[in-house]
Amino acid sequence: APEPLRTHVETGAPGARRRFAASRLLATLGLLIAAPGVPANARGLKCPGLSGEKLRDCLREYRRNEQGKEADDDVEEYRAKYEQPGELVTLPSGIQYREITPGRGKVCEPGAVCAISYQVFRLSSGAYFKYSSGGRPILLFAQGYGTEGQDDVGSVYKFILGDKNSLPRAATIALNGMREGGKRRVLIPPTVGWTDNNVGPQPTTFGGKRRLENHRDEALLFEVEMVVVKQFGSDDTDTALDEGVKFDAPYSLPAPPNPFRRKIG
Repeated sequence: APEPLRTHVETGAPGARRRFAASRLLATLGLLIAAPGVPANARGLKCPGLSGEKLRDCLREYRRNEQGKEADDDVEEYRAKYEQPGELVTLPSGIQYREITPGRGKVCEPGAVCAISYQVFRLSSGAYFKYSSGGRPILLFAQGYGTEGQDDVGSVYKFILGDKNSLPRAATIALNGMREGGKRRVLIPPTVGWTDNNVGPQPTTFGGKRRLENHRDEALLFEVEMVVVKQFGSDDTDTALDEGVKFDAPYSLPAPPNPFRRKIG
């Protein structure tokens, strides 16, 4: 009978034999782990019982799903941070605001002299119903943020809470009780908003004035940072700030314009 062939490993150096033995051991362990009866999940495997191309495809699918979940989480985190910040508060009058940052300083109350930085936004058509559930606001005008090339970073708008036309009526109601250092985003219904050019604050740029004029009949967002509060208080402003202001709770946005309404009749 012919003499059996001797492999290179059998006749080679001891290091080669050790490498061959280690590879055989790893292969055996792989078969054991992939065996149907072995509880592979306990070992942290995501695709138990598979090998070769099936294992590769399974792992790829698993990773795609995990990446999808991470992307969904990132979107939710973005929306929570930028579109739905803080707690939504609905007042008895139906006025709504979001408490983005609770302040820790003095309280803005009727008669107090307050200084604020602010931004006024309109709701884009795609975000028409999304004050509570998210949406992308579009800036109309601001003070204190250096928008439209203005050199006004850090400047403030001063008013006495409760003074007629110092703020839109909805804002007067919503800012009552706000603390120094706080930040709120108020939904301003048009009937208690910038009803005319006497209601402050007013834009100072030509573009801001045009935008407010074009959108004053819409619900707007008034985002306010309470910079300073001086509590002087006066009997002249102790009357209820929300007197005569009452909406269905909460205030409901009207339906967005329908381009087909005229054709349908």
